[in-house]
Amino acid sequence: MLKKVLSIALLSVALTACGSNFKETTTRSGSSSTSFATEQTVSNENTAQQASTSEVTDKEYIFAEFLKDGTPVLTEDQASMGQTSYDFIAKNSDLFPSTDKSKVINLVDKSVTTKHLNKNLNLYLNKFVKISGDVIDIEEDNIPIGTTAIVYISDENDNTVMAVYPGASGEIFEGDVATVIGVPIANFSYENVSGGYTNTTLLAASFLAKENQ
Repeated sequence: MLKKVLSIALLSVALTACGSNFKETTTRSGSSSTSFATEQTVSNENTAQQASTSEVTDKEYIFAEFLKDGTPVLTEDQASMGQTSYDFIAKNSDLFPSTDKSKVINLVDKSVTTKHLNKNLNLYLNKFVKISGDVIDIEEDNIPIGTTAIVYISDENDNTVMAVYPGASGEIFEGDVATVIGVPIANFSYENVSGGYTNTTLLAASFLAKENQ
């Protein structure tokens, strides 16, 4: 068993202040697209078009923005989210989460394993990867972006991933075997119960399910 880096409750508290900034994401990350849309609107529809664009952009960037703010918290300031991962999550925002495996399984780079992620994560920051293994810890709670689960999975190579899934985890519990599909964000390490450190990869999870479900 691992020694938890932190609980979802701690993450929620740390990011509560960030929640008020989610609707400002267009200014920080989507200003060019918003500006373009605004220039295309006719004057008599300007207000309605701006409201519509703002709403769509908020939905597109909210999980990416959440993880951008949350990555230092989750990794105990060992890592931050890069622009490549951020842009990939925003571009595929409709897949975070996806309860339909068929929508994402064909997007997975099946050649990538945790060994590849540990060796050179930068090669896979814009790719979906699929990791299966034992659930060594899982927790779930309602936080500012909605129900969110954090699950640690140890694969057949005894390598660990920490997946943040923006949805309910269902009937997945510690000791189960589960599969996660997601995009890598960062590598970091956490202290385990033996007093040593375990290397792991933080994933933004698109799909999460118990094996044989």
